[in-house]
Amino acid sequence: MSTSTHDTEAAPARRRWRPGRRTLEIVALCVALLLLLIALWDWNWFKGPVERAVSSATGRAFHIDGDLDVDLGRTITVSADGLRLANPAWSQQAEMATVERLEVDVAALPLLAFRLHVRDLRARRADIRLETGTDGEPGNWTFEGFGTTQEPDDGPPRWRLDRLWLENGRLRFVDAPEKTDIDIALQSVAPGKAEGSPVAVDGTGRWRGAAFKLDGHVASPLDLVDTQTPYRIDLKASAGATRARASGTLTHPFQFRQFDLQMALSGQDLEDLYPLLGLALPPSPPYALDGRLGRTGDRWRYTGFHGRVGDS
Repeated sequence: MSTSTHDTEAAPARRRWRPGRRTLEIVALCVALLLLLIALWDWNWFKGPVERAVSSATGRAFHIDGDLDVDLGRTITVSADGLRLANPAWSQQAEMATVERLEVDVAALPLLAFRLHVRDLRARRADIRLETGTDGEPGNWTFEGFGTTQEPDDGPPRWRLDRLWLENGRLRFVDAPEKTDIDIALQSVAPGKAEGSPVAVDGTGRWRGAAFKLDGHVASPLDLVDTQTPYRIDLKASAGATRARASGTLTHPFQFRQFDLQMALSGQDLEDLYPLLGLALPPSPPYALDGRLGRTGDRWRYTGFHGRVGDS
């Protein structure tokens, strides 16, 4: 009986690759280093670069006194405590803004295209001081370099902010030459039919020298970024003996030179409106009016109104 060669020759054994001792040591070292990095990683290492970047962009000193943290995911959440932004050198107050805690939700995918899409920005106990400039200086809300970079004409803008939420905020507006100093509490409220998150306001102080009080709602502060877009308000205010209820829009709100408002006015004398609004009217007995008030530059309009002046 003949025996086949295939039957008599044993098939060669397959050699299995087995990691050597040296390879295992390298892998174990890499894993240990990775675990150590995860255990010791601290986002506060980046506080210095962030502070320098904001200071360079604004031309103002910026500091993060508390912790900086980042939660990674499809939405990246950056949080920081104890933020401070300095005022320009001409101001007598050291800081323009402080924030107890800031949380920012950033969409991750647009970052790959070098675009910043901030879905939500939440600020707790933000304290902001706005001041008009002196000796020809612009207001302290004007930053060096801001608005000088042109966005490309094609495609979406490089950055976008969808929603701003303020918790226990405070805004102070000071115009010393006009004898105006207003202190306003700010609190975001759930939006209704309007877009964005409107803000409830409640303030006191002095407006052009007269005791001032204010309460109501205004549009999201995000709408103030575009100064050409009308800013919606619904407010009740009093200054001295004058009472007002205004609902409508302001363009360049802090300049108060262009607006379109449904306004109810009442007071003891129409002449009192001059120091408050810059509107020159003759002396009158007590009055109560309700109509459409508009201003474009130095031209005022009050239309569709009804009410009483004295017995008329």
